[in-house]
Amino acid sequence: MSEVLLKCRGVSKSYGGVHALRSADLDVRAGEIVGLVGPNGAGKTTFVDCITGQQFADKGAIHLRQTPLTGAPSKRARDAGLARTFQHPQLALDMTVRENLTIAAASRHFDSTLGIVRSLFLGVPRNARVAERVEEVAEEMHIEGLDRPVEDLTLGEQRLVEVARAFLRNPTLLLLDEPFAGGDPKGVASMTEVLHRTVERGCGVLVVDHNVDIVASLVHRMVLMDMGRIVFDGDSAEAMASQEMRDVYFGTGGV
Repeated sequence: MSEVLLKCRGVSKSYGGVHALRSADLDVRAGEIVGLVGPNGAGKTTFVDCITGQQFADKGAIHLRQTPLTGAPSKRARDAGLARTFQHPQLALDMTVRENLTIAAASRHFDSTLGIVRSLFLGVPRNARVAERVEEVAEEMHIEGLDRPVEDLTLGEQRLVEVARAFLRNPTLLLLDEPFAGGDPKGVASMTEVLHRTVERGCGVLVVDHNVDIVASLVHRMVLMDMGRIVFDGDSAEAMASQEMRDVYFGTGGV
């Protein structure tokens, strides 16, 4: 079997008396796409936040390649190789698609934010490989009009740009929060194609999305959450046919 990249054990998070995560365990292996699904309030985004450092778990351990994940999101991204997208795309709306992607690609070639800014805006010659890589990834994801302001894009297009930006950081582990929401069939197909290419290169991918049909068709394994607990972890076809899935989405599970 392939290497376990992400290993979460007993991860718990509470807000006062509300238990958002209850001793959650999760593995993601190299070359694997794992789907994390569940109804609103199940704890999915909280779990991803704890992995990436936007929030800190109250209990439990999170390791990437056997190294504990600690510190701020920027540290985890730089040192551990994490990259993520968000439910609401976090892009520089007043910048172009190309500029947003170039910042992500250039972050691998400069030691500081100042170096990136200089390369973009202060006349320092742009790294030719960065420009080429931006064009390559944009073409792979069928992103057109690189000189359009991001604020002029549809929500689905913005999600594609955010995924491309994460992909440009060459992550060890890619975490996608609601990547298909607002996307059209062409955008979904483009993203699916790129994710399959990503895992072929040894990256691990964790996809969080409400569209269980898309997730089931994409992933190698499906993890179902309900009320902060993981209630199913296994083959996607078995997950879709499971009693747990029926309870959570159609029966007495949390909504």
